[in-house]
Amino acid sequence: MGRPPTPVGTWGEIHTKQISAGVWEAHARFRMADGRSKQVRKRGATKTKATNNLKTQLTALASEATSGEITPDTRFGVICDKCMDELERSYKLAGKSPSTPRLYRGYVKNWIKPALGELQAREVRAWGCNQLIQKGRDKSFDTARSLRAALSLICSYAVRYGAMDANPVKSTERLERDGKKEVKALTLEQRMDLRAKLVELGRKKRTDAKGRSLGRRAQVWADLPDFMDGMLATGVRVGELLALDDTEVDPTAPTVLIGHHLVRETGVGLLRLPYRKSNGTGLLLMVPQWSVPMWRRRKLAARPGGPIFPAWNDEWADPSNVIHRIREALDECGYGWVTSHVWRKTVATVLDEADLPTTAIADQLGNTPRVVEEHYRRKRAANQATAAALEGIIQHEEGGD
Repeated sequence: MGRPPTPVGTWGEIHTKQISAGVWEAHARFRMADGRSKQVRKRGATKTKATNNLKTQLTALASEATSGEITPDTRFGVICDKCMDELERSYKLAGKSPSTPRLYRGYVKNWIKPALGELQAREVRAWGCNQLIQKGRDKSFDTARSLRAALSLICSYAVRYGAMDANPVKSTERLERDGKKEVKALTLEQRMDLRAKLVELGRKKRTDAKGRSLGRRAQVWADLPDFMDGMLATGVRVGELLALDDTEVDPTAPTVLIGHHLVRETGVGLLRLPYRKSNGTGLLLMVPQWSVPMWRRRKLAARPGGPIFPAWNDEWADPSNVIHRIREALDECGYGWVTSHVWRKTVATVLDEADLPTTAIADQLGNTPRVVEEHYRRKRAANQATAAALEGIIQHEEGGD
């Protein structure tokens, strides 16, 4: 019978060795709270000092492994994990999309832990946080902004539970975007051209390279023109449109109820969650008359309680897979600059050109007015009415200077 494992929160035999003149290293294998064994190493000027430094570190790890509390001595990596667990739990209880916790866990794993994870909470300073955020800024503004948000959330958690006195992220350098990105939208001519090309692509994709019918597996390509119509008729997100079932579409009104969204959760699978992605309410949208035949046809074709835009097997379609097919289709149709998000921006642009208020556009898209102003509205002259009024402020003789 094998030797029993070292109990959680304890360590095995301490070994020492001399690294160089005046430098000793002590190391031992420690059993973590999750059952993994970790090799812990500490150095000192003498064998005794190295051993004592190691014992201090092992004692701190033992406290972490056997206690749920966090203190200024708790390693920042442990605080990261506890904060992410709490975030996931709160999102799940609120019925929100798990995409944000999943995004933040990615930043914790790939950015925050490698840079700050082994520090004690008391050792995390604004300069270290700022250095990490600026490293993310070297990649992109969006990376730095998301990294800063995740880091601030974790430090706020540490403050709340007494491991930090203040959130150091609040003292980091302000992030500035390199100019506002141009809002890309499809013109009417481009919309008509793209749709016609998607119809032709759907016919082309019915068979493989050898002319054999692909059957239901070609359905995703045939559905793309209808999917584009659905996006332009509503301005909703891909996951919200794919979550529509036959009971939420009423061609006689004509309305669609955006009351769910689809997301994939790691280790769980595809989930159909209530409400829209960004908030806890649904939205009943009237749709334009030109789209009614499409909604009616798809409602009649859907199985009872089933999706309006199903996968090949009549189940819910994975948004990630659909976005990949859209990307392939747009590239093949010569619209490589377009993404599925451009359809949402096209809707926002059309509504903006109709002089609708930002709040109305935000309601349609399921965003806040601030997000609409920043990401969905094209820059245009804001003083058309006042400029017209100023025409009569002074009169010049024709041909005068």
